Amino acid sequence: MLSAMPGDHLVDPTLLDAVSARLDRSSTAALDASHELLAHYADTGDASTQRAVDILLDRAADALRALADSLADTSRGLQAAAGRAPASQLAAGDVPLPPLPPTGRRRGRLA
Repeated sequence: MLSAMPGDHLVDPTLLDAVSARLDRSSTAALDASHELLAHYADTGDASTQRAVDILLDRAADALRALADSLADTSRGLQAAAGRAPASQLAAGDVPLPPLPPTGRRRGRLA
């Protein structure tokens, strides 16, 4: 059974920055992968098989682009929560995370 988190649990803004930076890198990698996938041409020699391969490649590239968008949106939300980016940079439909109260406590960092 899960226990409730204490009400005074705070997240260090530098941790949010580190997670946001990793999300940005992942977003860029996913977008690059979608471009690379579409740059390769696979000729199967059979028309119906070729259509199936083309559809598969298009859908995989679309999924990678959607993943990149989602990662970027989450990164912007974390930046806004850490006070590093204005909420105006959030994409339409994004819900900004609540601002973090100031804290003197420091949690572990991502390596």
